[in-house]
Amino acid sequence: MAVQIPAEIESQFEAFARRTGESKDDLVREALLTYLDDLEDIAAAKEHLLQPDDTISLDELKRDLGLDD
Repeated sequence: MAVQIPAEIESQFEAFARRTGESKDDLVREALLTYLDDLEDIAAAKEHLLQPDDTISLDELKRDLGLDD
């Protein structure tokens, strides 16, 4: 896979890799995994928002968790 990034970002990225001692490959892999995980969370949240019948009130949640006042 090849990715074109602006020179300024590449310089910042290379400096970070040198400073941390991590390989650029490892940093990119970890960044992609984190980003994909975030995208999956966002997609799940959006899907949940489209199902309004699947919600409960805060009082119901507290009761279900045994956090009644």
